[in-house]
Amino acid sequence: MSLPARCQAIVFDPTDRSLRLRELPMRPLRPGEVLVRVRLSAICGSDLHTIRGRRDPGGPLVLGHEIVGEVAALGEGVEADCLGEPLAVGDRITWAIAASCGRCFFCTRGIPQKCVTLFKYGHQKLDSLTPLSGGFAEYCYLVPGSAYYRLPDELPDAIAVFANCSLSTMQAAARLADVRPGESVLVQGAGLVGLCAMALSAHRRARSIVVVDPCEARVRQAAHFGASHTIGVDLPGDELVAELSEATECGRGFDVAIEACGVPSVVRDGIAALRIGGRYVLAGCVFPDATAQLDLHTLTTKLLTLQGLHNYTPLDLQEALRFLTDGPQRFAFGSVVREVFPLEEIDAALALMESDPSVLRVALRP
Repeated sequence: MSLPARCQAIVFDPTDRSLRLRELPMRPLRPGEVLVRVRLSAICGSDLHTIRGRRDPGGPLVLGHEIVGEVAALGEGVEADCLGEPLAVGDRITWAIAASCGRCFFCTRGIPQKCVTLFKYGHQKLDSLTPLSGGFAEYCYLVPGSAYYRLPDELPDAIAVFANCSLSTMQAAARLADVRPGESVLVQGAGLVGLCAMALSAHRRARSIVVVDPCEARVRQAAHFGASHTIGVDLPGDELVAELSEATECGRGFDVAIEACGVPSVVRDGIAALRIGGRYVLAGCVFPDATAQLDLHTLTTKLLTLQGLHNYTPLDLQEALRFLTDGPQRFAFGSVVREVFPLEEIDAALALMESDPSVLRVALRP
């Protein structure tokens, strides 16, 4: 297929926090690259944090990392996806949020999301050396080292679009926490990340899944994602821990807790709510100065395991896609993307996200 010399993209400038629709030049594909025509790109909460000045991206860029695309061209040497499935122009794909070298200290130790030459989609400064790499555009270049996968026909764009962020991150959380059949799981936060944690815990046959979130509109959605019990009110710490303990077998505490809200103060409650030998995965506080006061006596004497999590591995994305495709169809993932806007209406999309806390995602379709 013939490719344009230029394409449209929304460029975010952090100096004035502006979002401008611009025409940007395309360049020829290099060996090992894939050019993707963007079909759908969701607006993640981290995109919103960047746009509103709560995160500094370091320079003008094209945001958007939750993306479903269609192969527009294959660079030299690219014949298959990362599972060895043949890849052709027109195939629908999604890809991991980050590309890594596979050879450095961190890649060879199972944490490629911390690669020393990490390339992160929707996070790269836009300059003459960096290709289009964000979802808020008509096209996106996939660089060598990217983990991309063909999507089955039965998986709609609007469900696959958040697989490579919220769902894959929580797949990593469930893996690190080793959620087992019959266990009890506490999820702190009922945004999309928390809802994915609930669904994946239910899929692993957790016996009870309790979610805490002060937003009533979000808590109401939790039952559709596997939650067995919800706490949607603000309670003093001692009262909250007491109510949480009542939701566990014999009041002994939770086997697993997953922090998915980005509020440092909840960590104290999570530690208190765990049983002796419990496991805690912290995934939400990905911003500077996210400090919390910990009771080290409790942490030590209860033999607790604390695990930090930032992004995920390609294997987690593989498992997330398998879950969406083959897993039980009892979760309300079809309701996640509330509305789809064209690129030029990004301001309206952001306004909807910020005006209604029950909106989990809105998306842009170039």
